[in-house]
Amino acid sequence: MKNLFVYGTLRPNQPNEHVLAPLGGRWQKGYVHGVVHTLNWGADIGLPAIVLDAQADRVEGLFFIHEQLHDHLDMIDEFEGAQYQRVKVQAQDEHGQSLDAWIYAMKHAQAEQ
Repeated sequence: MKNLFVYGTLRPNQPNEHVLAPLGGRWQKGYVHGVVHTLNWGADIGLPAIVLDAQADRVEGLFFIHEQLHDHLDMIDEFEGAQYQRVKVQAQDEHGQSLDAWIYAMKHAQAEQ
């Protein structure tokens, strides 16, 4: 799979854009359905973490599209850390087309809404 859906600090012009920027790739607008929480414990306190929910509102974000994304997933997994898990999601691009993508979702249910 070549798509990573990004909704938080890995996006361009965000604090952790340096993680994906050196890889190249391209960006495309899109969305998933879920609820974004703010982590309230551990090293990632204050950062956004999504709980996917098909019945919830849209969460706008960007697809990071890279033909060799699989070569970089271990590095991104390590960066994301223990409070996130990489899962497959079906997301929509800005034109409403469904795309399979990876997303980093909240691993533990300890967050503020």
